Amino acid sequence: MSTPKQIVWTLLLALVGLNAAWAQRHEVLTDHVRTLRVVVGDQWNASPLLHLGGGDRMEISFDDLTHEYRRYRYRVEACNFDWTTNEGLFESDYLRGETGEQTIETFRKSLNTNMLYTHYTFTFPNERVGISLSGNYRIHIYDDDEEEDVALVCFSVVKEAVQISASVSTNTDIDQDREHQQLRFSVNAQNLRMTNPTKELKTVVLQNDRWDNAVVNPKPDFLTPNDLQWRYDKRLIFKAGNEYRKFEITNLRVPTLGVNKLRWFDPYYHAELYEGKRRVNYLYDEDQNGKYLVRSEEYDDADIQADYVLVHFTLKAEPLVEGDYYVMGDFSLQRFLPECKMEYQDDREAYEATVLLKQGYYNYLYLHVDDPEEAGTTAEAEGDFYQTENKYSILVYFRPPGGRYDQLVGVREMRFIPGK
Repeated sequence: MSTPKQIVWTLLLALVGLNAAWAQRHEVLTDHVRTLRVVVGDQWNASPLLHLGGGDRMEISFDDLTHEYRRYRYRVEACNFDWTTNEGLFESDYLRGETGEQTIETFRKSLNTNMLYTHYTFTFPNERVGISLSGNYRIHIYDDDEEEDVALVCFSVVKEAVQISASVSTNTDIDQDREHQQLRFSVNAQNLRMTNPTKELKTVVLQNDRWDNAVVNPKPDFLTPNDLQWRYDKRLIFKAGNEYRKFEITNLRVPTLGVNKLRWFDPYYHAELYEGKRRVNYLYDEDQNGKYLVRSEEYDDADIQADYVLVHFTLKAEPLVEGDYYVMGDFSLQRFLPECKMEYQDDREAYEATVLLKQGYYNYLYLHVDDPEEAGTTAEAEGDFYQTENKYSILVYFRPPGGRYDQLVGVREMRFIPGK
């Protein structure tokens, strides 16, 4: 039997070598970096979106699972609407102030924790460097000594130039008040000088900030010189899913929300969640659509006083004929990580996964996945119910003829709650 320490490092090593097709999401590229977080202002559950010239700032933080100082630096890369690298811009085009690499100067060692770590943090934009163009960006965080990336942070900057109207209905082109929600939206682009809207304007639609089931550049159904409408595109009919499951590991003395047992096996804490079962009904439960918050009831400074816990997920289910179950949420960077893949245990007749997490409040789903490079589905474990509250995001990009980058000219975020 593997020791707890061996389990920890096996889980951490599974983070390495993730598929490049997921480059539009945050990514951890080394075994000793954990809990990569991006918080805009004081909104811990907000999307990584800034308004050009609006004074928005992100706090970017992560833990290095040692007490050894590492000189981490970062650089900012411009991306196209599809998150490929923009080769047509120079740093001086999209950065103001200083350009090139910046050193992460704020770091603190963990205090009285069983797992030692060093917490690194920096804000962006800051007094040294800022953004001068709208669009998509990627921050490369790298070890200055090794000259290798350890993490990637993706964010967008918007300069509003279009008006987006949107609605969501459970009366879809597939069914009515059953398993789906259909998004319809229009873009008023009268402030843009367009000659070929279908080529110059591109859109991305997200459900709960998930990129595995994102709809990229659906074609409009109706088009006028200033107005584009998407009304009947079946790609905009989303599986409704169910509310996210949730748990808290904010107290290491007694089990809290969603935790069945809390144990100490030297040298780590283990949190065993209540056994999950396939959901056959909808029951409203307020959630945060996959987000998580690092916090502790016992200490004031969770950034350096919260400990790490091995969290055991269990899903009671019959063995799958095809595909796998994954645990997914913002803690997994909205990716199907190898460590979040569940394994079937014959003796328990259930699927299990063990994930190393920092103390806090967490949302998660059990998704069925045939191919980790494709969309996960909710039907098998969570069910699909039209009543589910979901967040939908519409991003509109514009590149005029001869333009060198995709401007982000509009963003619409909305929470859909049937009957409201």
